[in-house]
Amino acid sequence: MPNSNPFFHRGPVHDPAYFFGRQQETSQILSLLGNGQSIALVGQRRMGKTSLLFHLAAPEVFAQHDLSSAQHLFIYLDCGALAGLDQPALHRLLLEEISEVLVERGANPGPPALPDEANSLTYRAFERALREVTRQGWKLILLLDEFERLSRNPHLDPDFFSGLRALTARYPIAYVTASRQPLLELTYADASALSSPFFNIFASLRLSLFTEDEARDLLTTLAARGGLAFDPPLLDFLLDLAGPHPLFLQIAGFHAFELRQTKPTSLTGTDYAELREKFFASVEEHFNYYWRSLSPEEQRLLAALPLAQTGQPNVARRLEQAGLIVRRGQSYGYLSSAWRTFVQAQAIPGLLQAGPIAIDKSQRQALLHGQALTLTPTQYILLAFLTERAGQIVTNEALEQAVWAEEYIEDPERLKSVIKGLRQALGAEATRLENVRGVGYRFLP
Repeated sequence: MPNSNPFFHRGPVHDPAYFFGRQQETSQILSLLGNGQSIALVGQRRMGKTSLLFHLAAPEVFAQHDLSSAQHLFIYLDCGALAGLDQPALHRLLLEEISEVLVERGANPGPPALPDEANSLTYRAFERALREVTRQGWKLILLLDEFERLSRNPHLDPDFFSGLRALTARYPIAYVTASRQPLLELTYADASALSSPFFNIFASLRLSLFTEDEARDLLTTLAARGGLAFDPPLLDFLLDLAGPHPLFLQIAGFHAFELRQTKPTSLTGTDYAELREKFFASVEEHFNYYWRSLSPEEQRLLAALPLAQTGQPNVARRLEQAGLIVRRGQSYGYLSSAWRTFVQAQAIPGLLQAGPIAIDKSQRQALLHGQALTLTPTQYILLAFLTERAGQIVTNEALEQAVWAEEYIEDPERLKSVIKGLRQALGAEATRLENVRGVGYRFLP
């Protein structure tokens, strides 16, 4: 009977036993919360922000960092559910969520009484209810997930946010927001909301990719829980395929686990190709989302790595913060081989692309699998000419004319010499430069 697949990628992780990595972030956040400091958690979509919020709220987790389940009350709120509420309705919902957690904890005395729903809940009544809870010895920590959804609520003005700020000054209340962008960069329905002092109380923490050790730990530990072992070649393949991205590691591990159950021996080249294909089909939607969210400037830098990064450090930094490129020494590389393949298949104005080749005509530089090619001027011209006509047969005469122009003479040996040098530069991809005997050449994309 097949073992249950332990890899999890259909939603946030609720069970601390299946939560991996983020030890440093967890320790830092809980230490700050223990001192009453509010936190703004910032990270790319599907980077694990929601899973981290649930992890922080687990009593067995926060107890390890000197927070007490008899004192600290974590209340998780998905701001998507708050997006259309007016202020009284939002205050009521906050109190209802607090009351529910108090009931779950078996608090005595129980939750505060709420006014009848027929009556609008004033801010004063909301504050009185919170005061009653905190007088019982509770310290409230409100986890506000998808905070950008709340920021776009048209019913919320500077006074609403200032009211939230005032609560932290009077009572043991702290907030943890989770959003894709820093709070001051979000779009607010009421632009004047940013004038509220609420936004000055947060310590910002950016959530990015796993370390390599965290990534390996996730893959090996989950595979072992399912009764399998991923051998070193498979582990290296998965790390290259997915990169140190929490979600993509889970997806890669899921497909590898399924394959290993039917292939108990070492995987073949065909098996690895199948695994890559299944992984790409699962992540393509996420790749498309990331790509569409980028500016043209960011897209071009990604497509032209490593050439463009040196002159655009701010753009490269934004991409690194989004987890789409990783720093390697003094330069950057793609998040993963799958992400590199996706990026290199995207059309970019001013950038010639065909298969693994990308050519930045403005810099007269060619890339192979994202790495700069060392070419002579004639080799570069020839490759650019063929890449621009990828898939087409180009005659010898047309190639001679393109490379030497006014110096054109009918000398097939001269062209063959350039072709030979270009093939050497292309290495394993040299077969893409196809000789159509008696006619010319074709570059296979």
